[in-house]
Amino acid sequence: MPITTSPQSFTSFANGWLIRHRHFVEQLACASSSDETNRITLQDQQFLVTQFLSHCLQYYQAKSSAVSVAGDNVFTFFSPPWFTSYARLILWVGDFKPSLVFKLTDSSVDDLTRRQKDRILSLRAETRRKERDVMRDFALVQQSVADPPVMAAARGVGARGMVDGEESDLEEAMEVLKNGMAAAMNEADELRCATVGRVVEILTTSQAVKVLRTIGELHLRLRELVGLESE
Repeated sequence: MPITTSPQSFTSFANGWLIRHRHFVEQLACASSSDETNRITLQDQQFLVTQFLSHCLQYYQAKSSAVSVAGDNVFTFFSPPWFTSYARLILWVGDFKPSLVFKLTDSSVDDLTRRQKDRILSLRAETRRKERDVMRDFALVQQSVADPPVMAAARGVGARGMVDGEESDLEEAMEVLKNGMAAAMNEADELRCATVGRVVEILTTSQAVKVLRTIGELHLRLRELVGLESE
């Protein structure tokens, strides 16, 4: 996997990743087709599921690598230019909300067993609890910016310039903010990946193909090549 060291290099990586992603979605569409001429064997379906999950994990691993060294550019990942303008309005900590996977599952599969439904219901509740935990941590990071020492130092920048100690206080506070934002992003991405993986574990192979196709199509709607080419 290529190591990405900035939002710009990650954008370049994401451009190539999206091209491969389109190919995977086309394969998933064929695999889930009711047309006998397009149907593939169960073994091939299992291989496709494994390959697609690996492909998605590669994206988040590359993103984590870029976020970890982004520095002042970490904020770019919360409104990423490789997403459509509409997608940026509905992002949850920089990407899709993990619990959205359950809605996509409901819309893709209509033959879940009672046991599968019970397991998904339990996982849905667990995921929502973890989403609240992520948002609580994220809110605490954002709240740290509004602490009185930080706000006082920030006001000093515009009103009268920095005095001794204020500049270092503000720089330290911003460093804490950047690190906290990066940690929140990674925590959210881990939950996204884990949720998809655990849903797939509950499903049969043919069901997983249908759900992953829907998830894959969502990624295509969130990202546009025209946006990626503006790096």
